[in-house]
Amino acid sequence: MVRRREMSPLGVILFTVFLGIGAPVAGHADALDDALTHEGLHRADLGWSPRGYWSRYPADIPYKLRHFDAILAQPLATVTFTRTAAAAARVHLAADALADLADGSSGHLYRAVQQLGVDRKFGAFRAYSANLDTARVDLVDAILELHRRAGRRTKYITFGNEADYPNLRQDLDAVAATVPDPARAPLGRLVLDLVDAHEWVELAFRNVDPSDRLAVQRRWDLGVGMTDALEYFPEFDDAAAALDEASLWYGGLRTVAAAERAAHALRDLHSGSFTFDWSSPLGWIRFRGTGRDEIRGHDSFLIVDLGGNDRYAGAVAAPAPGRSLAVLLDLAGADAYVGDERPTQGAGLAAVGVLVDVAGNDRYEATQCAQGMGSMGLGVLADLAGADEYLSRFSSQAAAFLGVGLLLDAEGGDSYRVESEGQGFGAVGGVGTLADRSGNDRYEAVRDPAVTGRPSSHSEGRVSVSMAQGAGAGRRGDGGDGHSWAGGLGQLLDVEGDDTYLAGNWSQGVGYWFGTGLLHDASGNDTYRGVVWSQGSGAHFCIGALIDEGGDDRHLIEEKGSASVAFGHDFSVSLLINQGGDDVYDIPEGDGLGYSINRSVVMLIDTAGNDSYRTKEGNKPGFARFDQRFGDYDTTHTYFAEASAVGLFLDLGGADEYDVAEAANDSVWLDPPDSPNREVRNLSIGVDRPEGEVDWRPSPERPPSRPR
Repeated sequence: MVRRREMSPLGVILFTVFLGIGAPVAGHADALDDALTHEGLHRADLGWSPRGYWSRYPADIPYKLRHFDAILAQPLATVTFTRTAAAAARVHLAADALADLADGSSGHLYRAVQQLGVDRKFGAFRAYSANLDTARVDLVDAILELHRRAGRRTKYITFGNEADYPNLRQDLDAVAATVPDPARAPLGRLVLDLVDAHEWVELAFRNVDPSDRLAVQRRWDLGVGMTDALEYFPEFDDAAAALDEASLWYGGLRTVAAAERAAHALRDLHSGSFTFDWSSPLGWIRFRGTGRDEIRGHDSFLIVDLGGNDRYAGAVAAPAPGRSLAVLLDLAGADAYVGDERPTQGAGLAAVGVLVDVAGNDRYEATQCAQGMGSMGLGVLADLAGADEYLSRFSSQAAAFLGVGLLLDAEGGDSYRVESEGQGFGAVGGVGTLADRSGNDRYEAVRDPAVTGRPSSHSEGRVSVSMAQGAGAGRRGDGGDGHSWAGGLGQLLDVEGDDTYLAGNWSQGVGYWFGTGLLHDASGNDTYRGVVWSQGSGAHFCIGALIDEGGDDRHLIEEKGSASVAFGHDFSVSLLINQGGDDVYDIPEGDGLGYSINRSVVMLIDTAGNDSYRTKEGNKPGFARFDQRFGDYDTTHTYFAEASAVGLFLDLGGADEYDVAEAANDSVWLDPPDSPNREVRNLSIGVDRPEGEVDWRPSPERPPSRPR
């Protein structure tokens, strides 16, 4: 039997007065502090720092991002860390912000890419400016300069005379004659900006063996065997060791800033139809006017379209192997982007690929490595307005492997569909961020393994492995070849709207093997549907969090799902935080609701509203499962014994409903008095209280709030 205290109405009043209502004040604990003191804990007791003498604890794990160990030591810092990213999406993807380009080079799209991607991967930039040149240059002069800086001649002399052909200037003048005069200078400036950026990207790979770089560019199926180390790719280790990251990210940021500046310079131009095509040493340059155009993207360096309902076929905004940079800028129109098997639509594989679509209801279709994908490079898809549809299969829609992949959508009710590895997926040392600023959106990771070919053993093959919607996962090599690579950061950030999230296993704020998965929804009445390892969960040395800041939400676990809705296994930090609203939590057949096993810090905190909790009998909200290893020092390894853990459930306010005997409205439930958990610092805490607030700052230095 659990130890449970139910409150009378008078007790509720005294309990409320004792704790204090509103913001915490000196001498009074906030609601979380008070919940912890039921078992003699303080915030500083949460988390752990791995010790170098811990035998069998996974060590020597490369590619960990800099936030990882700090959050393991201070789990509540997850909230601050997530909210700063959400704030960047809210501020920099707002329509009025994107319409403003104050100093000509440091616009809000540039800042969004830096703060939501580059900064979380490599923290040497602070987004002051991309340092773009402001000098005017004509289009023809710019392309001739591109040839010269690529090491090519622009004039040919033989037998003492200039050759009759080729005459580059004459040929360029003829081709460029169709380009409207007002567009020539902005397009010329864009060409030179991208030449500058290209040189920085090339500089980044100067020490990388060309064969290793080519292997990275040709590897499109990294997600297949990544998590369980089915195949080792030595070229990635070799290339990563030689890469100059500062130059890579600088080149990428300059690319985004250049595209953004050109979008502002060209946005009010009414050109009519025209065509410009030029084969440059860096790839094709293609310009179109406001007609209905069909453009093949093969081997393109730069595509700019000023308007019209256009169709883009093949690989666009995605450098081919052997290339370093590709950009597509579309100013307006309902466009169709139709890819093939190749990377496309904002993909950077050992390179930089950027697609910016300024306006229109657009449809993006691809197969893999697309729609904001970076593999040891930067891939960005930024769609600034319109109700858009995104379709792809694998490693797409903000996916990253040792790189940065961003899908940024500023306006409109959008639909996203991926089969696996996407919608904010951070694999090995990568940062994948999907940020959607406004609209009622739908996110789907296909569940049916007959479609995806990714059956999950955790559902006996009935459900797919999604690795989507805020998922971070590494390469777990401890049971294979020993090449363990830390997972990266996967973020899905939705700022406004009533949204629907549908996925299979490993989804919706989930971590795996030194990875971090975050899902943040700032407002609206939202529905989350997952299966196993979903909704603020994780397994094996990781961080997973789902934070919903408002609205009446539904957290549903289906298909005989379990280990979800705040579930942590094996040194996992797993959080589900829901602020406000009348919420429903439905886990009919599984464990969750603040469930910790194998030394994890797990918390489900709902701060207001009349909430409903449905789960299987015996699944006590706020539970840390005991294991004999937690007290065993006489063994080959002691890290289980020397760590601590908590499974915490906290509901504030409202008339809440529970369908299990272990919990009740306005009551406290803990481990029974004779539980062995307390002796091994493995603590279960369940609290439902009538009112209160939580200070989300980690505050590990604060003194204990009050003695138990």
